[in-house]
Amino acid sequence: MIKVIAYQTLVKNKKIKIFFLIISEINKALSSVEDFAKLNKMIFIISLNKLKKKLLIVYHDFLNVFDKEKTTQLSLHQSYDHKIELKDENQSFRSWLYLMLSYKLQKIKKYLEKNLKKKFITLSKAFFASSILFFEKKNDSLYFCMNYQQLNALIKRDHYSILLINEVLAWIQDSKYLTQLNIIAAFNKLHMSSESENLITFITFFNVYKYRVMLFELINELTFF
Repeated sequence: MIKVIAYQTLVKNKKIKIFFLIISEINKALSSVEDFAKLNKMIFIISLNKLKKKLLIVYHDFLNVFDKEKTTQLSLHQSYDHKIELKDENQSFRSWLYLMLSYKLQKIKKYLEKNLKKKFITLSKAFFASSILFFEKKNDSLYFCMNYQQLNALIKRDHYSILLINEVLAWIQDSKYLTQLNIIAAFNKLHMSSESENLITFITFFNVYKYRVMLFELINELTFF
């Protein structure tokens, strides 16, 4: 935005070309599904070409594994979906809302909008629901998480022996090459079983929602992964 006097001065300058754009037309162009799909495809191809330069040839058949875009997409239901088993199926719980300052409510709203768009969460009609919590990070920002303390007390715990460090080192001592893979945030995007989705319902001032992906606030999730 510029003032009228400044605009009139610029118009008199013959070296400057004046043109205009209508916001509605820009939005119309951007909202085109076909153009958006083409743009995503171009970005993906460029990313793949960059990856090819960084990875060894033997890994080129697995380039799609390194696609960051897929970490923001909801996976399909699989046979290994995370299922929650309760000690007693007849037990239930419900948390209640507590007063929050406006800046926390704004953060919740942004979080809900972001995850609803990705389909990681959806509306829930379950009777039981967990509350939400905020933790302050070192940089004074807020970390948003679920309070599944009551639910975790009802979940049947898995019991698996944890590998000892010396056993792991013994396995790899004769190895010539060790590969480290950074799997970004995809490790906690495993789908929840449709039977267990209602159990991880949480309540906010805006509405009641449930997760469709596995969370690390739950017990058993590390052994499952």
